[in-house]
Amino acid sequence: MSSLDFLYYLINLLITSAGRLLDLLSTYYITPNLELETNRIISKLGWKGSILLQVPLILLGAFYRPIAIFFLTWSIIVASSNIAGAWFVRNIPGGDSQYAELLKASAKKTNIRNIILDEAPPLILYFAPNCLLWLWIQLEIGNIFDLIAQETFISYILIISGALMLHGIMSFIRNIRYILRLRSESDEIEEKPASFTTIE
Repeated sequence: MSSLDFLYYLINLLITSAGRLLDLLSTYYITPNLELETNRIISKLGWKGSILLQVPLILLGAFYRPIAIFFLTWSIIVASSNIAGAWFVRNIPGGDSQYAELLKASAKKTNIRNIILDEAPPLILYFAPNCLLWLWIQLEIGNIFDLIAQETFISYILIISGALMLHGIMSFIRNIRYILRLRSESDEIEEKPASFTTIE
C-alpha cells in the first residue's frame, strides 16, 4: 500500500468517525437515558452496544470516499435534528424520561391520522424535493449510480441529496413507530392490575 492509499483510507476513516461521533454526541445531549431514541435497536443495545455498532460502519466508510461523505452528511443532518428543541427537554424536570412520559400521554389521546399528518413534514421537506433532483439528474445526465461511483462534483451532490432523502423517510418511519410504541406501552400500563405495598 502506498502512502497515498494510506492517506486516502485514513481521511475516509476520520470523515466517517466524525460523522458517527456527531450522531452519538447529539443523541446523548438530548436523551442520555435513550428514552427518546426512536431506533429500537439502539435503545435496546444501550450506549456500549451503540458505540460498538459504529465500528463496522466506520470501517465500511474507510474504504470508499462516497460512503464516508454519505455517513458524514447524514450524521450532520441527524445531529442537527436531534439538537433542535433540546433546550426544552434538557431543562424540563426529569429530563428525557419525563419528556417521554409527556409524549406517551399525548400519543394516547391523539388519533393515528393526526400523528401521520403531523409527522409527514420530513417526507415533504427532505425526501420529495431530493427525489425529484435525482430524477432530473437521471433524465438529463445519465445513470445516477454510475455518477455516484465516479467521485465527481455531481456524485457528491447526489450523495448529499441521498442523505437528505434517507433522513426524510427514516425520520417519518421511526417517529411513527416510536409514537405507536408509546401508545402501546400506555395501553399495557392501563391494563395491568394495580399493586399495593405497605410502608412501615
